[in-house]
Amino acid sequence: METVDEVELKRCIACDTELNGDDDGTTTSSGDPVCDSCVVMCIRCEDVITCDDEFNDVEGELWCQNCTRNDAHWCDLCDNYFTGYTFGADDTSDCMCERCYENNTTYCEECDATYINGCEYNHDDDADSRIIHDYSYRPDPAFQSSEGEQTRLYFGIEVETEARGTDYGTRRVAAEFASRLEVERLAYLKSDGSLECGFELVTHPMSHSYFMNDAITLWDTINKLKSDYNMMAWGTKTCGLHVHISRAGFNGGSHQHRFLQLVYNNKDFYEVLAGRASSHWAKFDDVFDPETGRKSFKNKFDRHGSDRYSAVNTNNRNTLEMRIFRGSLNPRFIKSAIDLAHASVEFTRVMSVREVRDDGLSCLKFRQYIESKPDLYPSLIERIKIHSEVLTRIERKEHVSAGSKFSE
Repeated sequence: METVDEVELKRCIACDTELNGDDDGTTTSSGDPVCDSCVVMCIRCEDVITCDDEFNDVEGELWCQNCTRNDAHWCDLCDNYFTGYTFGADDTSDCMCERCYENNTTYCEECDATYINGCEYNHDDDADSRIIHDYSYRPDPAFQSSEGEQTRLYFGIEVETEARGTDYGTRRVAAEFASRLEVERLAYLKSDGSLECGFELVTHPMSHSYFMNDAITLWDTINKLKSDYNMMAWGTKTCGLHVHISRAGFNGGSHQHRFLQLVYNNKDFYEVLAGRASSHWAKFDDVFDPETGRKSFKNKFDRHGSDRYSAVNTNNRNTLEMRIFRGSLNPRFIKSAIDLAHASVEFTRVMSVREVRDDGLSCLKFRQYIESKPDLYPSLIERIKIHSEVLTRIERKEHVSAGSKFSE
């Protein structure tokens, strides 16, 4: 007969209860015994953990920390985890679930923006509205290209800027100066609900060559808004820089798909060059299917199913919008952003399925492509040189802390 000393006693890893006789309990995913009273199963991945381990309530289900971190979002309004798309208002950085977004925000038709505290912009201010148009203002586009140039690939930039010190007098004087761009059919000014005391400078469509070689007045205006008119962008929490790319400049849907793959597969690389990490204003996680958790570009090609606040917004009929860039009034940085958009399109223009499968869309190969064209992308190459060490570590798939990535 076996003695007690000859029997290997099992104890619950959580409560230390002795498991004896026929009660073997359950084993956790890490191999530890746990009694029926202490066992917890993650509904998402079906890993077995214990009540002492950290787990979360995600829409009425128990999820382990790993699944929560990778597949759920935290709503800053109701203080609960949720799945699916995240939502945000233009006057707050809070992340919201769909129910809180619908119950706590209002939409301003004048601004074409959503607010959690209501729109505070005075739309009846005639003095400003003569210069700074409403958000919904859409003039007929004036396409600009270099002399003799034949192209279908055009870009448009949206430069958001704020008056330093929330000075509306400064904003008005700066806007009056910048309005010269509208006279020359280069750009126009619009209000934007996400800005506290500023405006958005929106260019007409221009070719890459025109931006770099012919848009002299544009760059002079942007530079003087910062140096002479006390406007700012980089040091704010509200300003971004968006680059629109004409869909007509792509070789069809497969080309657009390769372009999206290049951007979304190289998130860290693009963030360094964009000057900021992904946020709910320019998310990289909108390509993950909420049902399967797998990467899918299906929603990106459904204009009504994609998230507007994406790294690349595909909701516009005529353009793809790169929203990843930090706001700036530095012409060199803005030119590097346009360079990056142009290079991303041209690098993916002619590429076979086999080349894509053979890691043809890696950031290393993309960087080599950019650096092989110093006359075409001088501003972008200069920025790559400044951040060469960090980019090299990213190419090697080494960890890079967010604090070491970003500078203008």
